[in-house]
Amino acid sequence: MPTTPAQDEFLAITRKSQEAVIAAIKTWVETVKAAAPRLSPLTDKLPKMPSFGMPLADRLPGREETVANAYRLAEQVLANQRKFAEDLLKLMTPLIPGQGESASVSQAPESAPVSPAPVSPASTSEPASPAAKSKPAGAAAKSTARRAPKSAAAKGTRTRPAPKQP
Repeated sequence: MPTTPAQDEFLAITRKSQEAVIAAIKTWVETVKAAAPRLSPLTDKLPKMPSFGMPLADRLPGREETVANAYRLAEQVLANQRKFAEDLLKLMTPLIPGQGESASVSQAPESAPVSPAPVSPASTSEPASPAAKSKPAGAAAKSTARRAPKSAAAKGTRTRPAPKQP
């Protein structure tokens, strides 16, 4: 699969950083190997670590097998994630304007009248918001302004307090 220039740059930077880590670890290992014989007289005087056996240690996978198993699992997870994303794309395509079979059905002609949003029962029992009160003041607007104050929880939904009545 071809890559984009940005992907190529990302991969090159990643590889360079990995090479730098490998070089640093290699230098560290060589330093420890060179210093270990000279430190032996000092380390021989330290108390010895107790030896203990780990039950079933011989059944554990080796280093190479552990790495192979980890990458095998990662490959399977990535393949599953790719299939999941592709399935989502297939399902969502009909909902995208201009895509899929619903494009001709979902697009209404430009001259079609727009109906107002339905009014929920909760909105008819609440007092009008300050923005709604700035509209022409009729008898209904005046009567809603004199209602009893709401509970503290309901007040939390307002953007600003209602004006005080004289």
